Amino acid sequence: MPARFLRGVSPALLAAILFASPVAAEPSDFEPPPILDARDIAGDVPPVGDHYSVRETVPTDGFMATVTILSPFGEFSASGPGMLAARVNEIRALAALDAIESDEQFKAAAGDKARDTAGNLRTLAEHPGETLKGVPEGVGRFFNRTGRSLKTGVQKLDDVRQGRLPGVDQDTLSSLPGGPSEPVAEPQSGLVGTIARAGGDVAVNVLGFDEQRRRLAKELAVDPYTTNAVLSARLDDVTWAAFAGGLGVNLVTSMIPGGMIVSASSQLTNWVWDTAPGDLRVQIETTLLGIGAGREEIDRFLRHHWYTLSMQTVLASSLAALDGVEGRADVLPLALSVGSEGQARFVVQTLDMLKQYHVLQEPLSALVVEGTVVGRTQSGANIVMAPVDYLSWSPVLSRFASRLDDGSDQVRTLHIAGRATDRAREELEQLGWTVTEESALAPVAYPLR
Repeated sequence: MPARFLRGVSPALLAAILFASPVAAEPSDFEPPPILDARDIAGDVPPVGDHYSVRETVPTDGFMATVTILSPFGEFSASGPGMLAARVNEIRALAALDAIESDEQFKAAAGDKARDTAGNLRTLAEHPGETLKGVPEGVGRFFNRTGRSLKTGVQKLDDVRQGRLPGVDQDTLSSLPGGPSEPVAEPQSGLVGTIARAGGDVAVNVLGFDEQRRRLAKELAVDPYTTNAVLSARLDDVTWAAFAGGLGVNLVTSMIPGGMIVSASSQLTNWVWDTAPGDLRVQIETTLLGIGAGREEIDRFLRHHWYTLSMQTVLASSLAALDGVEGRADVLPLALSVGSEGQARFVVQTLDMLKQYHVLQEPLSALVVEGTVVGRTQSGANIVMAPVDYLSWSPVLSRFASRLDDGSDQVRTLHIAGRATDRAREELEQLGWTVTEESALAPVAYPLR
C-alpha cells in the first residue's frame, strides 16, 4: 500500500501496522537478532571499570541491544543509544554519594536532629496543602509559575485512583522499537508517593530543597529526573540530610575524593539543572501550545508515566528548534501512544536527530507521522532517523522499509545511531534506501542534550 494511503490514520494504528510482525512470515526470509560481544557495543565505555563490569554477552531484538551492568549498588540494564554511558556515569555518582555519606563532617551534620528535620520536610513535600497555609503572600508570583506542577500532580493522582498509568491510554499503545517484552505493569503503590512529590513541588521549592538536589545532580553530572531508582533515592537521601543539617552543595561535593567526581560535559544542558521543575513545565506547555497542540494532549504529555521531565524538555526543545516545519503538532499523538520508557526514548531521540539534521545539514519542510516521525525535505526526500543500537533484517524492518516505497524515485535516507548487519544494509539498499551507520546526528548523551 503506498504511503499516501496511510495518511489520516491514527499514529498509534500506523505504528501497529508498520512495526508489527506479519502473522505468517517465513523464518528463512529473515535473520535472527544477533547476540553481541560487549566490546562490540560498548563504544568508548570500558567493559570493566571502577565499581562496575559489563556482562560479556549482549542480546539484541532487531533494534536495541540490552547491556547488563553489574555493580556493588545492584544490577542495571541499559538499552538504546547512549544509555550504557549514562548508567556507568550514574554508578560513578553512586560511589561518590557513598563517599559523601561516609565523611565524618557529613555524618556529624546529618545527625539525629537533622534527620528529624528531614522527616518533617518529607511530610511537607507529601502534604503540600496542609503546609502551605502559613507561606507568606509575597511568594504569590512563585505559585503562579508553579501552578502547572500542581495541576499535573492532581491529574496524575486522579489517574492512579482510576487504576491507570498517568497519561497512558492502554487501548492505543504503540508498537515502536523499545517496547516492553511483557505487558505493562499496573501502577505500584510507590507511585503515589512520587505523585505526591510532584504535587508538592511548590512547597519543596519554597524551602529550596529541590534547587539543592538539582545542584548536587549537576555536580555529579547526572539527570536530576533519572529513571534509575537507586540513584534517585540516594540523591534524595543525601540532599535531605545535607539540607536539614545546614550543609551547602559546595561543601557536600568537596567531601568527594579527588578523581571520583565527573565534570559536566558540554553535551549536557544547564537548562534542566538550573530551572525549577514548575518553570520547566510552563516552558514545555508554552512551546507545545505554540506549535498548535491541544491542551488535553499537553496535559496528558506532562503527566505521562513514561516520560521524565528531562525527556519532556528535550522533546519540546527539539520541536521548538524545528521552527517553520509543518506537522510538528502531529507528533504529539504518536508521542502519547508509547507504552514503555524505551519507546519514549525512541521518540525523543528521533526528534533530537531530526533537529540536528534540520539545523546542521538541510532544512526540513515537514514532519510526517508514518509509523515513526519522518522528516520531509523541500525536494520531497524522506529522512528517517533510527536511534537504535543494532539493526538486523526482520519482518518489522521489512514492512516499514517497504511501506515508504511509493514506486517513485523519491530519495529515502536512513540514519542509524548504531550499526546494521550486512544483510539489513543490503536489503535496505535494494529497496532504494541510502543507509548511514553510526550517524554523526546520533544522540551522544541521554537524555540531557
